[in-house]
Parts: sequence; C-alpha cells; structure tokens
Amino acid sequence: MRFPNPSFHDARKLHNRLARQPVWIVGSGPSLSTYPDSFLDDKIGITLHLAHVKFPRAAFRYSSEYDRSKYLLPLYDEYRTQPLIAALPMYGVSRRDTYRLLAQNNEVYFHRMVSYLPTGVRGEVDNKFTLWKVRQTQRNKTGMWGGHGSCLHTCIYMAVLMGASEINLIGTGHGMYGGGIEHFEAVEAAHHQIRPGYKSFDDPTDSIPIIDQTLALKDACEQSGIQFNWYWDYSPEMDKYLKIDNAWYSDMRKRAVRRFGLVRRLYWFFLKRPYTRLVSRR
Repeated sequence: MRFPNPSFHDARKLHNRLARQPVWIVGSGPSLSTYPDSFLDDKIGITLHLAHVKFPRAAFRYSSEYDRSKYLLPLYDEYRTQPLIAALPMYGVSRRDTYRLLAQNNEVYFHRMVSYLPTGVRGEVDNKFTLWKVRQTQRNKTGMWGGHGSCLHTCIYMAVLMGASEINLIGTGHGMYGGGIEHFEAVEAAHHQIRPGYKSFDDPTDSIPIIDQTLALKDACEQSGIQFNWYWDYSPEMDKYLKIDNAWYSDMRKRAVRRFGLVRRLYWFFLKRPYTRLVSRR
C-alpha cells in the first residue's frame, strides 16, 4: 500500500515483530475496572479504543472506529505519539477521512478491512476460513482482514501477524456481563457521550456473531500453535477464565435470528457473497 504521509505504514511490516512473545489484548469492558493500573507494565499490550484510557503506555493501541479515535486524540498525547494499528478505512468513513484524522500521529500501521468475512453477511462465521486466514496471516501471505462486529477480531489477526506465541484477552466480555453496563467505570460516561442512544452490546443480534467469531479465532489460533487465554476477571493468580454458559448461549442464539426480505437475500446471493468471498482471499 502507498500512503500520503511518511508516518503511515503497511501493517504487514509488523510481521514477526513480537515473535515468540505473549501479547495481551485489552478491551474496554466492565471487568477492566478490576485490573490494577500497573497490570501491563511488564507485558506487551494492545489496547482497543477506550482501553487506552486505562493503559496509555501500552506497546500498541488499535482502532477501527473513527469516533473513538476522534475522541481520544485531543485528550491523550500518547494516543498520537505511540504506535497505533488502524483499519483502512475505519468503519463508516472513507480512506481520506481516516488519513486526515491520523495525520499528526507519529507511527500508524494500516491494514485493509472488509467486514463480515468471508461472505460479507453478519453472523455467517466460517471456522474453516478463519483457520485458513490465521495461517495465511502467520506466513504474511494475506493483506485483508475483517471480523463480525468487533474490533477485537481484526486486532487478534494483528497479534497473529506480529508472531505472538500466546494471545490473552482481558476486558472483552461481548455483552456477557449484562446489567446494561458497556464499559469499565472510567469511560462508561464517555461511551454514551460519543454514541448517545447506541443499543446495548448485549443485544443478541450483535453479541452472538461476535462471540462466534472470537471462539472461531480461539480455535484457529490453538490449532496453529498459539496459546489462547480469554479471561473473565482479574485475580492476582490470573486464573479467572471466561466460560460461556451453554443454556444462556443457546437462548441468545435463538433470539439472535434475523429475518430479511427477498430483495436483501437476492442481493446477498448474487452480489455480496460472491464479491466478498473473492476479496477475502487476498
């Protein structure tokens, strides 16, 4: 990829940057309030969006969401001066807008992104494709990534690209904490300021595809020799792993079923699925 700014780089240049090292990916879910501020001091961390507020000195930060980055940039110097991995384009805006937003950043690594791979339809998670994409990413043989409704998915691919021997997820509950709380305490108000009236993350039409893709990535990483730990909460021993309640999961899956009209289904069949399957192999 070519860029209009010398501080912009292709994310593929990060290949094996963190070879054989454990990586901690940090979401901004409610459980993050339980972690000490020093938690990442001796770890390689990648913060997702508002998690930067908790750990501003993390090794990397990740963004695929224009509004989150627009909020953080004027408030936190480290968000501009420290390495950022970003989707190109970010959700809902053009490449030009993405470039303009990050024009003053010191070091940005862009990856191309298409949502809902491999078919372009939310919820059509494909475990075999995910395994193929993880292994292609390990070899630096792909340049297109995407997830199913969460920045976490593309960030996991970036950790794979950088050669992580172990991927650890914290603060990433995908709506499973319930109670209408979306983020850790320090940024919950900021979330509602940025996205007033935004629907809850525990809406099953959102959360189930996200959980399915995270589980597919976990399985693919483990099959590819990458240890994968998904934590529910903090403890000094770090032994509180996230476990999905099967009864809850089954009920949520029933509630996640969406129905669409004939025109939409024909569009998916003749245009969106064939096109996305083609670009997903890049």
